[in-house]
Amino acid sequence: MADAVPTPLPGLIVNDGEAALLSVLDAPFEFSRQPSPVAPLLRPERRVPLLLLLVAKSHGAGASWKGLQVLSWAIRDARHAELFAALQADRDIPDRPVVRFEPALDRAADLAIGLGLLELKASRVIRLTEKGHRVVAQLQASDVFGVEQARLRRIPGKVTQTQVERILEWREA
Repeated sequence: MADAVPTPLPGLIVNDGEAALLSVLDAPFEFSRQPSPVAPLLRPERRVPLLLLLVAKSHGAGASWKGLQVLSWAIRDARHAELFAALQADRDIPDRPVVRFEPALDRAADLAIGLGLLELKASRVIRLTEKGHRVVAQLQASDVFGVEQARLRRIPGKVTQTQVERILEWREA
């Protein structure tokens, strides 16, 4: 008679194929923590340059936290950019915008300030530094962030704080 293979539960009948599988699986194992993948949209090396483009699109190359959140929302989706442009032009829109605030933008702003690309003024406005302006010029001259830059171009002119507040507080009449 063949050697008996221990069964996972006493009294459980196991055929030869299952016995072979159980013998292979009956091995020591160890759980180890693996790094969690970070979505590309949230990676700092992507968010910081994109944040610089958003600040550059703001009036006076400076933006409030709300302004950055609204612009970030606007470039995430082509429909958001169109909606933003419609509101900016005082055109009627079919539905109320729902701006989503993202924590990754806050971390990118902190990193960009630490890298000397942005500065936080006493008025709580985030402005481009000279170094930040140079990086923005390089970004705009390249084809990097082509989709996002195209969406920013759909929004005419510079974005003002008044426009940001209007989008955040917009209500159907």
